[in-house]
Amino acid sequence: MLAAALAALAGPVLAQVEVISPGSERTAVVIYRDRPVDTAALLERSNQPWERLDQEGLALIVETRTIDLPAGEAVIRLRGVATGIVPQTATLDGLPAQVLERNTDFDLLSPGSLLQRSVGEVVRVVRTNPATGEQVEKAAIVRSGPMGTVLEIDGRLEALNCSGLTDRILFDRVPEGLSDQPVLSIRTRAETAGRHTVTLAYLATGLQWSADYVARLNPDGRSLALTGWITLANFGGTGFADSPVQVVAGNLNRDGDTVPVEAVEVARAPVCWPLDTTTGAPEDVVVTGSRVRGVVYAASPVIQASRGDLLTDIDEVVVTGSRTVRLGELGDYKIYTLPEPTDVNARQTKQVQFLEQADVRFTRTYATMVLAGDDDEVVQPGLLLRLINEEEMGLGLPLPGGGVSLMETQAGRTVFAGQARFEDKGVGLPVELFFGEAMDLTVEQETVAEETLGRRDDYERMRASLAITVRNDKPQPVEIEIRPGESNHRGFRIVRSSARSVIAPGGYPIWRLRIPAGGSQILTYTIEYEN
Repeated sequence: MLAAALAALAGPVLAQVEVISPGSERTAVVIYRDRPVDTAALLERSNQPWERLDQEGLALIVETRTIDLPAGEAVIRLRGVATGIVPQTATLDGLPAQVLERNTDFDLLSPGSLLQRSVGEVVRVVRTNPATGEQVEKAAIVRSGPMGTVLEIDGRLEALNCSGLTDRILFDRVPEGLSDQPVLSIRTRAETAGRHTVTLAYLATGLQWSADYVARLNPDGRSLALTGWITLANFGGTGFADSPVQVVAGNLNRDGDTVPVEAVEVARAPVCWPLDTTTGAPEDVVVTGSRVRGVVYAASPVIQASRGDLLTDIDEVVVTGSRTVRLGELGDYKIYTLPEPTDVNARQTKQVQFLEQADVRFTRTYATMVLAGDDDEVVQPGLLLRLINEEEMGLGLPLPGGGVSLMETQAGRTVFAGQARFEDKGVGLPVELFFGEAMDLTVEQETVAEETLGRRDDYERMRASLAITVRNDKPQPVEIEIRPGESNHRGFRIVRSSARSVIAPGGYPIWRLRIPAGGSQILTYTIEYEN
């Protein structure tokens, strides 16, 4: 187990032997969430260049690696860790060696860092005459770094980009210590050498999940078929191939320490130095044939995200079907295990079916909420489908909160009837789904009286009397629930009413009225509450 804290930047490492672990042999991914996620809003945000979705979300990454541990002191470099790694959370099990220190290195490969790390090194400069197109290649020694680059060419010192020609620098190798991915390095001391299988675990940002449902009304009009889908979204720069995946439902508490490591970015002066008087196109920087134009940073997901290049679109949406997700317990949370390993690729969303219940009973009604004083408009109540999350009602499973799309069949055709959302619901709890406004059904209110009865502490004791008129222009009778909006205020009570109130399954008071076809009904009541 690692005990030392990770540093943001590695200092000099005093070790004789360096061991490279290029990547994980097997990886498992557990994705958490601290609140239900709106899938449509999440994907819309991914199209905005200023969003930093690579720094949101939270996942536990568990990697299995094989390491050849040398005797004595050594530095083990664990490459291929997730770009959103939260370094202080990393643990390493199975390595029989004393851990002297560990570091997270993310010195970004960029034009500036290449120049900084190449001072004193030989590079190649290709100069193109913009008038004739003629190219000349010269060997050069880098004499100063990115903020004022000076090259020694044929024994003479020249400032970069001040020749009047278009300069292009070619690097034949990547300097030691530069990378487009973070590297976790560990300095160890072991008694004997050996090959060991180790487990590296750490938290990482950039992965999120959401739940969505499709509800199809059955022909009997009293039940529905409910299908649930889990959407996995990877906004980071690291993909996880053929990995067991689990998602955890529940409002996870997290603090401000779960932030990813940030790349070290080295800027470069893009124009002639030092007087900035020579006009020229920005040079290309080429490393072993891989070209980067100007100051667009080479293949770094973290830096690209800050520039809006990473999150401009999701590369791919993958949908899987007819597979069952296993449900388990994780303390006070619910954990869903995908039925088989899957690819969670970088900048990809994937949808997996996790619920399929063919006969879920529900009650259908209409509902509206009224507030004293809001007498200006005639409102149309919303369609309310109420489900009870119990086995005898066709459910009885923990339901992660998400969006629900309602489908109805009319004249033999499937019709989209609206969308609703709900929060996480445990077994035995009601699920209330509000879908759009009802046609041919109106609610009109009149605040007959409103007065202040007194004041206590910082609250005023209020009394209000209302008259609610409900009209039904449908060809069949309907049931409607009227909820006083003040019911969540302190000290709320119903003084009197023309109809008996009841407590809804959601725990709030309502008046439940049945309105005949083409008829109307008036509800009057007086309430008191503190405001």
